[in-house]
Amino acid sequence: MRIILFLIFSPLIIFSQSIRINEVVSSNSVYFDEDGDSPDWIELYNYGNQTISLDNWTISDNIENLDMWTFPQINLDPDEYLLIWASGKNRSQISYSRTYINQGDVYKYIIPNSEPNLNWNNINFNDNSWFDGASGFGYADGDDTTILPNGTLSVYMRKSFTISDLENITSLILDIDYDDGFVAYINGTEIARANINGSPPAFDQGTIIDHEAQIYNGGNPDRFSIPDFNSILVEGENVLAIQAHNVSPGSSDFTIIPFLSILYSEPNNEGITPPEILNLIDENPLHTNFKISTSGETIVLSNNDGNIVDQLTVEGLPPNTSIGVSNFNQDIVSYINTTPGYQNSNQQFLGSIQNEVIFSQAGGFLNNPFSLTLSGNIGSQVIRYTTDGSSPFLESIILFSSAFLEASSASFSSLVLKPSLESQLRFFLSDTRLIYLSLYLSLFL
Repeated sequence: MRIILFLIFSPLIIFSQSIRINEVVSSNSVYFDEDGDSPDWIELYNYGNQTISLDNWTISDNIENLDMWTFPQINLDPDEYLLIWASGKNRSQISYSRTYINQGDVYKYIIPNSEPNLNWNNINFNDNSWFDGASGFGYADGDDTTILPNGTLSVYMRKSFTISDLENITSLILDIDYDDGFVAYINGTEIARANINGSPPAFDQGTIIDHEAQIYNGGNPDRFSIPDFNSILVEGENVLAIQAHNVSPGSSDFTIIPFLSILYSEPNNEGITPPEILNLIDENPLHTNFKISTSGETIVLSNNDGNIVDQLTVEGLPPNTSIGVSNFNQDIVSYINTTPGYQNSNQQFLGSIQNEVIFSQAGGFLNNPFSLTLSGNIGSQVIRYTTDGSSPFLESIILFSSAFLEASSASFSSLVLKPSLESQLRFFLSDTRLIYLSLYLSLFL
């Protein structure tokens, strides 16, 4: 069983500035990055009253090489926290997402009974004779704003949008919910398709197979990242055109709901903030090019002049615990409840050690009476326990190294031991009720 010992030490702040290393985890399996991995992490905090630019600041795990990893152009506002994954993935691209075409936007559309004009998906096509309708389009899925007749085999749609900053675009993304297939174009160039053949598909052509829409069932639209967008988009007016197809005239439902979003390298106010369903919130995950050794090392933060602003030694942390700055003073403390990107927990400890509570009786099922002795505490360490399954605290009953518990055959029929951060001995009574004995080792102050 891992136990908590309280130690006190302080960081060396060499250059005064209101950014500090607020919390660090060197072995994480609880929080996940955008790739589904669980890297180490570092949290910065601006405790001052002015916004600080981190542009060209550096962070390192090597005091001899302060510029191991360089921050991008990013600001940290007063009372703001910044999470940095210490993953070794080396990512520092900042993006600002804007959605230009959203669910509910009004399109020009037509349900064709013959092949449309070959120019229908270009900017200069005159669509004045087409109908107006808001997305989604379809029938029988419950989220269709523009209801199409049952048995509709295809619908053609056009929606214009305006761009004024081509230079700072980093990504073009089409998210689309569909049942059963589609081909999408921007300015006459095909950008994405799914579940249909033909170049272009005929107006009365069905899809290859059924494909069920996702949004009406609580899911997310499919995502298509558009390559070569620089050769497709133009400054000023552009047009997204989509031909959506059903699997057959006898299909029970039909859906098409498009979203078009652009990621920028600098802030941009065009379009709208992306809807939550797209998961394009500008979290901009940062990843250092180094990982934090569980055996111990020093994390060093330096400003753009090369001056060390803060440093924190990380050593001997049990998995999923952290070291950081106390909310109550400037002491460096340890936390069992880690809080990446948020204020540190108010439940804090002074550090951690690796010795274990020793149980005189091995775990397992026991039918005879036995005595249980607990040991392993040294110096001023004590063992505390509770019998109701709750976590032990300072006011809990204390067992010194010579203490023991005796279980009689009249009361207990078996014993199960499950070691953990706070080990619990489970005594199973003959009437199937449970009594819990929770223990942990701490420094008695």
